[in-house]
Amino acid sequence: MSIHDVFLRWPLLSEAATILLEQKMIVTIGHDFNEYNRIVTAGRPHQQVSLPFRAELHNLSKSNAFWVCGHTAEGQLAHTQAVRLVDVGDQSLGGYLRRSFRDFPPAGVPLDMAASRYRAGPGARRIKGRLCYHGEMWIDEEAGNYRGRGMSSVLSRLGFAIALRDLNPDFIFAFMVRSVAFKGLAERAGFMHTEPASLSWKLRDKDRAIEAFTAYLSREDLRYLLRLPLEDLVC
Repeated sequence: MSIHDVFLRWPLLSEAATILLEQKMIVTIGHDFNEYNRIVTAGRPHQQVSLPFRAELHNLSKSNAFWVCGHTAEGQLAHTQAVRLVDVGDQSLGGYLRRSFRDFPPAGVPLDMAASRYRAGPGARRIKGRLCYHGEMWIDEEAGNYRGRGMSSVLSRLGFAIALRDLNPDFIFAFMVRSVAFKGLAERAGFMHTEPASLSWKLRDKDRAIEAFTAYLSREDLRYLLRLPLEDLVC
């Protein structure tokens, strides 16, 4: 699917399509996660696809998931993100993650799963319904010179728009490493709520842990966010 197909149906985000064109990023959207794995293996070999988006582990299809990849004009992979529905049944996100947080580990890090933990914040205990997990968010530091130009705001909103259109979630949630959250990524990406100290991933054979925030948006938040102009966010 081309980016033009997406934005023709979302005129409020036509500004984002113009920005991506100006920045010379070629964006593709897909549902075949075997193809996504091939793209990532070739273009981002230092960081494999995270567990929630591994085709051999999950039944991922157009009905429940999608990925977004951005390439430079020279064909170098510069951006990834992916979204999938998460079936929590009648329980809250907090209740679901108390049992299942180990299904969402950071990629490429040796972890002591038994010593890791999840703590549900007040928002996570209230979040219910049709939920989407947003992950794989990555922008290359060198390819295309996209870092520091507001592209994270444009690209995350692209992912949110596709999720709202195709998967119709009540909430979108993500996990964000504390050091990254402290740099303001949640705000740049457009997440309107965060809960600190949600996750503690204990590193194997080390005395320290990776701390992470839970970030989330409601459907009402999404509709508000996708009506805000992007021009002030892009350098």
